[in-house]
Amino acid sequence: MLTPSRTHHGLRLTGAAGLAGVILLAGACASPPPVPTRSLDAARTAVTTAEKADAGRFAAAELAAAREKLAQADSAVTGENMLAAERLAEQARVEAELASARTDAAKAMAVNADMRKGNDVLRDEMQRTGDQR
Repeated sequence: MLTPSRTHHGLRLTGAAGLAGVILLAGACASPPPVPTRSLDAARTAVTTAEKADAGRFAAAELAAAREKLAQADSAVTGENMLAAERLAEQARVEAELASARTDAAKAMAVNADMRKGNDVLRDEMQRTGDQR
C-alpha cells in the first residue's frame, strides 16, 4: 500500500513533468522557423543561371519578376517572416527557371530560322546550277 507522502510526491513529479512539456511545446510554437537557406540559395542560383543565359534579352519580364521576388524574400528574412521568405524564394526560383526556359526557346527558334534561311539559299543555288546545265 502506498503511503500518502509517496502518492503526493508522485503527483508532484507527474505534474512538474507535464508542465515542463507544455512549456517546451509552447516555446517550440513561439520560436520562428529557421531561415530558408536552401530555398534562397536555389532561387539565387536560378536567377544567376538565367542571367548567364541572357534572359535579360529574351525573357526580361520573367527575370525582373524573379529578381523582385528574391529581393522580397530577403526582406522577409530581415523581418523574420520565414514562411513568407520561403514562399517568395520558391516563387523567385520558378520565375527564374521560366525565364531560362523562355530564353532557351527563343534561342532555339532563332537557330531554326537561320537553318531555314540556309536551306532556302542552298535550294536556290541548286536550282540555279541545275538551270545552267
